[in-house]
Amino acid sequence: MEATAKEQKRAERYLQSKGIALSDIQSFCFMQRRTVVPHKHDSSNLYGPGLLTLQLRTGEERTCILHVRNHPSSLVRTLMTHHIPLTNLHRSGGQAGSVTASTYKRPSLYQFWHFVLFLTFLLLAFYLLLNYPEGWTGICLSIPAFAVSLNMLYLLLTRFCYLSLDAEGLSVHSIGRTVRYPFNQLLKVNFDFSREPTFTHIMEVLDKDCRYRLFYIGRTPRKSLNEIARQLRQAGIDANCSLNDEKRHYNDVYHTM
Repeated sequence: MEATAKEQKRAERYLQSKGIALSDIQSFCFMQRRTVVPHKHDSSNLYGPGLLTLQLRTGEERTCILHVRNHPSSLVRTLMTHHIPLTNLHRSGGQAGSVTASTYKRPSLYQFWHFVLFLTFLLLAFYLLLNYPEGWTGICLSIPAFAVSLNMLYLLLTRFCYLSLDAEGLSVHSIGRTVRYPFNQLLKVNFDFSREPTFTHIMEVLDKDCRYRLFYIGRTPRKSLNEIARQLRQAGIDANCSLNDEKRHYNDVYHTM
């Protein structure tokens, strides 16, 4: 696996924006919480997707939150290309055949609510367009409604995934789409709470080509995530469940810490 020139340029540009050079990095940790103060909700503790902790040669640790616009795959592939070790990668010699085929899915009222909003604003947009046929009035009034309906559609397609396992791989299902990962293509998987208050838990995937993907698994039961991680570890994949399945979200202080 070698990062392309474009990927290396992206990575170097991002690191330069943080005041870091590639030669300054001794090792890195990816897809793992940064817990400075254990067992407390301290502002220095970081959780959620895209956490990259860089161990510098000076002994300092720097933690960055990588968003999609930061091209996480390019950054990880560049670090690996320069033989900078990923310290929280733990592989075990599992067997794919030991995994029990299961589908982890639950109904979601929140998904139904988003569908109602999508339909409502779409019908409102057409209503405004048809009732103001002359001039730009109807178009100007309908554009915001169309925009909201498209946003609701985007959330329906991306925020309500569920998971299934079989003897050969992991599948991520959403409306009209299934993404499949054979076990021999998976390097690392992490489950955690989302930093978005309305979409509570996520799955991060790093494949053997160091391509990073983030999935919002809103239709996967929260209490089944530890079981999924255990089955993935049986298949020889470095899988971790960072969240407490008794908590509904990261800042939930009314349930088990």
